[in-house]
This record gives sequence, C-alpha cells and structure tokens, in this order.
Amino acid sequence: MQIEHPYTGDGRWLRGNLHTHTTETDGADTVEEVLDAYESIGHDFLAISDHDLLVDPDRYRADTSLTLLPAVEVTANGTHVVHVGATAVVEPRADRQAVVDDIREQGAMAIPAHPNWEADFDHWPQRRLSELTGYHGIEIYNGNIERCPGTPLATDRWDQLLSAGRRVWGFGTDDTHDAVDIGNAWTVVQVAERTPAAVLEALTAGQTYVSTGVDIERIAVEDGSIELDASERVTARLVSDWGRVQRTRAGETVRFHLPDDLVYGREHSYVRVECRGRGDDAAWTQPFYLA
Repeated sequence: MQIEHPYTGDGRWLRGNLHTHTTETDGADTVEEVLDAYESIGHDFLAISDHDLLVDPDRYRADTSLTLLPAVEVTANGTHVVHVGATAVVEPRADRQAVVDDIREQGAMAIPAHPNWEADFDHWPQRRLSELTGYHGIEIYNGNIERCPGTPLATDRWDQLLSAGRRVWGFGTDDTHDAVDIGNAWTVVQVAERTPAAVLEALTAGQTYVSTGVDIERIAVEDGSIELDASERVTARLVSDWGRVQRTRAGETVRFHLPDDLVYGREHSYVRVECRGRGDDAAWTQPFYLA
C-alpha cells in the first residue's frame, strides 16, 4: 500500500494562530496587546486577520519576536474566508468562488472559517463547501465557537470532503476577539527556518498538525506504518473515510500498520490520526492518502 503524506521530517515545529482580530475591527485588544499576549504563551507566529481590513505586519515586526503573516478575514456579503498571505484586500463579493479565485491569484491561502458556527451548525453548508474549489483547507477547530452558537470542532465536515476525494488540509485557530479566546487552538508547522515565507510554504504543503493542547514531536511513515511521538501519553485513533475509527492505541509513541489496521469497510482513500491527552487536550494530523 502506498502512503502519500506531507511530513518530511525536516526542520523544527513552530506553533501559531492564523485567525486574530484586534481593535482595528471588532477585537477587544489593540494589535500591540494581542502581540504581547501571544508572545507570553509561547507562540511563534501570528496572522492578524481583521474583517475586510489588512493590518500591515511590517509596522509591528520590530516590536515583537513573533513571525507575522499578513491576513484578512473576508467577511462582508457572505460566509467567511480567512485569507492568509494577503498582499491586498480582495473585494468581498457575494460569489465566494470569485473571492477564493482572487485570493489564489495573489498566491495566497484561502481557508473557509468556522464551518459549524451558528445555531444550526451551518455557517458553511456542506453543499457549498463541496461546490467551492481552490481553497487550501478548512478550520477544523475554531476556538471562538467555544463561546458562540454552534460547535468549534468541524472534523465531520472535513471527513465528508476527504471521503468525496477533496484534498484539503485542516487548520486550528483561536479566532481571537477577546483575551478569553487566546490559546484555545493552534496550528503547528514544521519549517527549516523561521520566516514568513517558510511558514506559508509549510501551511500550503500541509506540513502541519492542529492542537488544543497535545504536542506531537515526530510524525513519520516507515515501512507501511504511521508513527507518532507525543510529549505525553496519548490515546490515538486511526480515522478513515467517513470518520470511521479503525484502531485505537495508547502511549507516548504510537504506531499504526497499514493495511493491517484498516479493519472496517472495504475501500479506504485516506487515514488521519487524532490524539487525546489530558482533559480535553487533543491533536489532529493531516490526512495520509492511500493507494
């Protein structure tokens, strides 16, 4: 069985937030206060993504140790899209396909935000996510929705897309509007150097995992096995098409053997790994595509 995956094993892990608001739009804290807060919890990179407004990171680079990424949350006239690596604000047209196309023309990333926000868990109806093309991934965990209608977790949406053959990454964000949102969920990238370009390249390539508290130190594929090292004992689940849990194993190091550990269903196009640690702490790998 062939396993296609994004993890090269090269470089160091950096963690950061891709979805952040400030007093430039509807956030409670200034840009400077937000930068200080994320530095204090040990983040390495940050994207200020105010609503339909590009905050120039060059204004703040000298005042922070964080690697800053230019970003915007496209908000007006429809469902929200986080635009990471922005060079300019795109017109927030009601046609979100046109919005994604405009983002891609900049060489930037398009990430549909908080799919399960709102009372019916349908800020992004699944049909619209399925019809939309060109985006890099979706927010599979949005920490702000911990205190809003809906649910922060959207792996159900992700599995539907992956099972239909869509190759999209998962991202975790705080969607910071207030101090209570800071440090709820983050994306961890593996990079050879700590620069905005390197972080964006890793995000685009899927050399990442998502966390709400579990630290993964190594992700490797060797001899048909997927192996993970965590900083603590975790319970890890091997998840395949339509969210089926194939195997569960526990330890600081866990290994899944393919195809032996694919025990449910006949056809498997991908697997991914979910790790649970202490309390509600969790981590999610990107998909491993099978052939």
